[in-house]
Order: sequence, then structure tokens, then C-alpha cells
Amino acid sequence: MQCVRLRSQDHTAFVFGDLIPTTAHLPYAWVMAYDLYPLETVEQKQCLLSEAIRDEWLCLFVHDPNVPAAYLREVNGKIVPEPVSELALVSTQ
Repeated sequence: MQCVRLRSQDHTAFVFGDLIPTTAHLPYAWVMAYDLYPLETVEQKQCLLSEAIRDEWLCLFVHDPNVPAAYLREVNGKIVPEPVSELALVSTQ
């Protein structure tokens, strides 16, 4: 599996690939049924999601039809996506 981190000055965008393909997969324990190393996957998700929240990464979800890009927030112990509109993505270029 491959994830991609893009940095430009003080901004980071992160492509989670199949590690977190949709925002429905944000809960740590939600991993693919065919994952051969689910405990390692959960550990990686915890690490990356914590960093994404703390450092305000723009998170890209390659298979999410409704929320392809979002910033993540922790609300009452739950990770919640704050969707970014396509217009906002285009206007930052």
C-alpha cells in the first residue's frame, strides 16, 4: 500500500490511498476484511490520523464519492471530516 504526502511551504496534503479509502473508514478499527495485517493497519491509522488532525493536513480520500477532500477534527473522541468544496480547492492554487 502506498500513501502520498505533499508539502508546500507550511501546507500538507495527504492521499490515504486504500489505507483510508473513504471517510466512512476513519474509525481506527474499520479496516478491510482482506487486510492481512489489521493490527498494523490500525496502528498506522492512529499515527497518521493524529498527525493529520494536529497539523491540519488536507486529507484526500480516493474512493469517497461524497467527500474527496477534507480537514479532520476530533469531536467528542470521534474523528469527523470537515469537507472542502471543489471551489475552495481550485481557489487556493
